Amino acid sequence: MDVFVSVFDHQHGRDVCAYAEAEAPVAEGARVPREWWIQARERDESLPEVPPTDDAEAMELYFTALEGLESFEIVLCPVQGMPALPDHP
Repeated sequence: MDVFVSVFDHQHGRDVCAYAEAEAPVAEGARVPREWWIQARERDESLPEVPPTDDAEAMELYFTALEGLESFEIVLCPVQGMPALPDHP
């Protein structure tokens, strides 16, 4: 079984979360730029006035603008000794 682990480094520390589905950490990572876009624009005025609707693009622009201050990474991690649950209809 594999889990998707997100690692979000920010000014207050580090948040680490594990998810069973690949979409969940992307949604969580995209939440950050959408919530803090105005503050990122104060640092980098070349950012568009509003974050892009595409999650990956919003994350790329935001975390590039805040490089060295914040970062977000998703890592696929195998979990040994735990079988995956069967799919349910």
